[in-house]
Amino acid sequence: MSNPIIRVTNLRKVYKVGNEQVVALDDISFTVPQGQICCIVGTSGSGKSTLLNQLAGLEKPTRGAVYIGKYNISSFSEDKLARFRQRFVGFIFQSYNLMPSMTALENVSLPLIFRGVGKSKRNAAAKRILTSVGLGGRMRHTPSQMSGGQQQRVGIARAFVAHPKIIFADEPTGNLDSRTTAEVMNMMVSLCRENNQTLILVTHDPNLAKYADRIIRIIDGNIVDDRTNQSIATAPPRQFLESTESPSQETDDEPALPGPDNATDESPPSDEADAAIHGNEISDEKEGNDE
Repeated sequence: MSNPIIRVTNLRKVYKVGNEQVVALDDISFTVPQGQICCIVGTSGSGKSTLLNQLAGLEKPTRGAVYIGKYNISSFSEDKLARFRQRFVGFIFQSYNLMPSMTALENVSLPLIFRGVGKSKRNAAAKRILTSVGLGGRMRHTPSQMSGGQQQRVGIARAFVAHPKIIFADEPTGNLDSRTTAEVMNMMVSLCRENNQTLILVTHDPNLAKYADRIIRIIDGNIVDDRTNQSIATAPPRQFLESTESPSQETDDEPALPGPDNATDESPPSDEADAAIHGNEISDEKEGNDE
């Protein structure tokens, strides 16, 4: 493991429900090293999904901050967060979140559009990873023509196809049978290992947590246990790793990594931003709201 890619400082989230205030997260702090498979475990209402939303920049904290590399993403505007996620983050949703009018091939290749990858290369990359997750015969099917398990495999393929540095997964195998769950989890973990990607997995299932390097247990918005774990993941068939090589870009027209709204320094150019997220200078974080 190397330097932290995620750092959470004094994170608090309070929701107003009628006249009541509900504390979903209560002053949480922790770091996640680059390349770690980290599982956040909790029952319904524990705060685990709220924490995932905070880490991914999908919600703003009431107090505290989430840093990705050296950037305080809690201070980003919605537009800058969207551009940041397009470039550095992948998602696997419990409810699939596929585009209903698009085929499996089109859904999986969609993230590559934002990476500036041309149509032929992004389709080739999507075909490779769809084949690797067992959907080679379903590429032209729309979500309504697939089972729930098949739709989730499309979601997993979509999350990995652009090789993001961080993948957030919310109950990623919830609709798969036990055999397919093991196959998919082994594939996800091995692919993350191969590319030094960080996986943040949220689940209520302690069996799914066994695939992680680290298990964080959350109850009532508080971390009550945080321990390392010997992952039970085993290597998938070699053709999976061989079939998911990163597609090359056909254009240099990538969106520049945004700086925070209230930055006092000039936002870094794209190559420096890449170094901050991907490179060895990830621990060179700037405190406060200026980065």
